[in-house]
Amino acid sequence: MNKFISTLTIILIVITTFGCSNGAYSYDKAVKRGDVVYQSKVDNLDRFEQFLINLSDKKKDKIRVTEYTLEGDPIYHDLQFDGKVIRYIYDNSNDEYGGNDKGIKRDLCTGIIKKENEQGYVEFIISGCSNENDRILLRVEKDALKDN
Repeated sequence: MNKFISTLTIILIVITTFGCSNGAYSYDKAVKRGDVVYQSKVDNLDRFEQFLINLSDKKKDKIRVTEYTLEGDPIYHDLQFDGKVIRYIYDNSNDEYGGNDKGIKRDLCTGIIKKENEQGYVEFIISGCSNENDRILLRVEKDALKDN
């Protein structure tokens, strides 16, 4: 009987752990997966810069920009370029403080704007979107870019 209860307890723990998984993953795992990861700094920035080159050259490419909130919740920006338009998916469904605007939004966009601000940061903004929802993809110190 004790063995049965122990086995049942282990099964319930496994089901609870994996059954409640929401697809979110850690900062370190995002970096290892090759995501362009953005919180207070940007990891895999070279991958983002290569995406911009491919965009300019009209070469197919896709990337994921994973942004982490101050609380550590991921927000995913998936960009898939087919040579003409960018299929953009914004997913903040794992953001605990996302409010009423939480969920997955899809859009078609035409480009990415590079905009320098007065504090010495460069913002990359997905633009020309059909739903008119231009969003900041990431913000990076100007000195961190290869092509300042």
